[in-house]
Amino acid sequence: MVMGVPIAFNLIISTCSYMLASGYDLIVVGQKMYEGMNSFSFLAVPFFVLTGQLMLRGGLLEDLIDFVNAYFGRFKGAIAMVTIGAALLMGSIVGLAVASAASLGVFLIPMMKKAGYSPAFAAATMSSASLLGPVMPPSVLMIIYCISVGNTSIAGLFLAAVVPALLTATAQIIIANRVAAKRNYPSYGKTTLSEKVKATKRAVPALFLPVIILGGIFSGVFSITEASSVAVLYSGALAFFVKKSVKIKDIPELFMETTGTTGLVLILAGAGSAMAWAIANEQILNSLIGPLSSMPSWLFLLLVNVLLIITGCFMDDYASVVILAPIIAPIGWALGVDPLQMGAIICINLVIGLATPPFGITLFVTSPIAGVSVEETVREAIPYLIVTVAMLLITTFVPAVTTTLPRLMGY
Repeated sequence: MVMGVPIAFNLIISTCSYMLASGYDLIVVGQKMYEGMNSFSFLAVPFFVLTGQLMLRGGLLEDLIDFVNAYFGRFKGAIAMVTIGAALLMGSIVGLAVASAASLGVFLIPMMKKAGYSPAFAAATMSSASLLGPVMPPSVLMIIYCISVGNTSIAGLFLAAVVPALLTATAQIIIANRVAAKRNYPSYGKTTLSEKVKATKRAVPALFLPVIILGGIFSGVFSITEASSVAVLYSGALAFFVKKSVKIKDIPELFMETTGTTGLVLILAGAGSAMAWAIANEQILNSLIGPLSSMPSWLFLLLVNVLLIITGCFMDDYASVVILAPIIAPIGWALGVDPLQMGAIICINLVIGLATPPFGITLFVTSPIAGVSVEETVREAIPYLIVTVAMLLITTFVPAVTTTLPRLMGY
């Protein structure tokens, strides 16, 4: 990592070194990598990524922004609140923090600057709001987590993350409103009932997509993978035939972008699976569970939060979940932590790292758009990070936040 070797190749090289030192045949690495990538659930990854690409290019973003603005535009700091609301809705479609930060940021950061917001505050708002994407289902990160650790339902974890995502969005909206009121940032003014109805009608096609995905999954109509393919068909119909903003000539580029993201996820999963075999072969978990079994679960969870937030500052969330989740999750289960709560804690922790200095990737995405340095963005992002971490602690120490909804749905 210090030398700048990509994480996936770092894992492969490290695992091969272990195999050679331990006298194992290197063919085991290839076998374990194949096993790690050979999961039917991984088919959902390219489908969800492609769905996000179609929605971004299909012109649905503007409809979502107008919809949120129609209901929140009358409050102080309206555009900042719209940014958070749009990130929550867009995140439930795209599921990727960087994609949300880039696509929404290009539209909303200039809007905030034009309305008189400080550029650094605009960048900080967008950077923090984009964290809602990987938390609000469907989430590629959560799919990777469930496949990496086992013993956890993907649909159940999706449900477990809904309440934390809504709580975090609410807390961020309150911060945006308070800061805007203190600095006298403008509002858009009230919208009439007819304007609200018009904005809602335009946004219905985009809003209906999460309903199709999550409603189909939780009602048992189709599996996660089937839901992702239905989402592609639906978003493709909107992009090609309703909005008519995507053409046949755009398909190769859409597929290339989807393939790039999917390839990254799969090679990380394969490399992580090989390393997980090495960890299991050395019985590292047994040596850790013994000393930690006498530790109170609350202390273990607190240590996990600290470890993962620090890790998230330096490592990509996909890489971190592949490397650390198979080690941490079983220890939490042994201490009596619910698997769904454990999954939510790990994923939310790693997502927070995406907006935490020194290497929070969303900070580096939004700062250039706003024309400010990362340091300036970080200063303005501190209140958002504080409330986001506060919501994480509530998720950590109040199990009902993550377990109530899945239990009601039978998970």
